[in-house]
Amino acid sequence: MLGTQVLLQAVFIFLTAFATPAAPETTPAASTRNPHGPLNLPCENCHTTNAWMPIRSNPEFDHQKTGFPLRGMHTKVPCQECHIERVFAKVGNACQDCHADIHRRKNGAQCDLCHRVTGWQVSIHNINEHQDRFPLIGAHAAVDCYSCHQGGGVGQFNRQGLSTDCVSCHLRAFQKTTAPNHQAFGFSMDCRQCHTSMDSWRIAPSFRRKLRR
Repeated sequence: MLGTQVLLQAVFIFLTAFATPAAPETTPAASTRNPHGPLNLPCENCHTTNAWMPIRSNPEFDHQKTGFPLRGMHTKVPCQECHIERVFAKVGNACQDCHADIHRRKNGAQCDLCHRVTGWQVSIHNINEHQDRFPLIGAHAAVDCYSCHQGGGVGQFNRQGLSTDCVSCHLRAFQKTTAPNHQAFGFSMDCRQCHTSMDSWRIAPSFRRKLRR
């Protein structure tokens, strides 16, 4: 009788152990690698539910928090024109990383010495490097760049190759002047011998008296 009870208890313990419902197996959450690298941003900020491409016309991304805030004309450039690779951090922030240099490095690689993000049009007051060979003083400070730098590329219209002689720009004015006739009197083509001021073509009073004699 005692052996029967012991056997029944053993069976009961065995059945009780296996009757306990097992904990449900947990499957690991699916992990999707972000093709854009470590970018903590919801997909819907840039993509639509229709397809991955094209992206939204106005993505919700604050570019000001990056190392390259978008200003001027850069604000109108589509993302994919700069971010060719999907990992957005793999992009340069220097001008030449995106823009071809029509000057072929003859003027250096620092484009912002002359240009601004508002456009390629050059402002005289932005040309710091112009103070080396031909400082822009007097009337020259008000002349549009392209009046002298007609080509904008390499060769004689390049900043380093352009002549600083007065007649390189003012030869026609020298030839057409009739009061007095510069060519007939044999005046020098070095305009600064008579026109001492850079503000206008007026000549010095002392030189004007010499002409009257």
